[in-house]
Amino acid sequence: MLSRLGAGVLGAAVARIVAAAEDAPLPATQDADTTITIRASGSTLEFSPMRVSAKAGSRLRIRFVNDGTLPHNLVVPKSEGDIDALVLAAYKAGDTNYVPMAMKDKLVGWTTLASPGESVEVSFTVPAAGEYTYVCLFPGHSNSMLGTLRALK
Repeated sequence: MLSRLGAGVLGAAVARIVAAAEDAPLPATQDADTTITIRASGSTLEFSPMRVSAKAGSRLRIRFVNDGTLPHNLVVPKSEGDIDALVLAAYKAGDTNYVPMAMKDKLVGWTTLASPGESVEVSFTVPAAGEYTYVCLFPGHSNSMLGTLRALK
């Protein structure tokens, strides 16, 4: 049990830590070479734009704006071949925004779930040159809510 003096010292230390944290720089999501905005609108299950490009090896921030009427996320798998397994696993991943964290090693990046009217962001290093599919893993959306990230040399 803490004495009054000990509790006071502890309280002051916590206050200093909280104040320092409030003045600390924002997380690495602020560090990006390029920011691309992708949107969902209305009740259509599609991303706009459906194709984006960024330089391989650069830091990319995707700002996902949900102007739609349904919740959505944006997930970038490392391989298109993993999408079916990710979709199946996402059905059981409601507590992690429908992103199956047991399979995060198969992902380049992902956002949290954006409710209608919300915006979310994800930052990551663009993988090697090639094309990468981005997809919404909210149940029932993955068949039509797809786009392409083209990683340029």
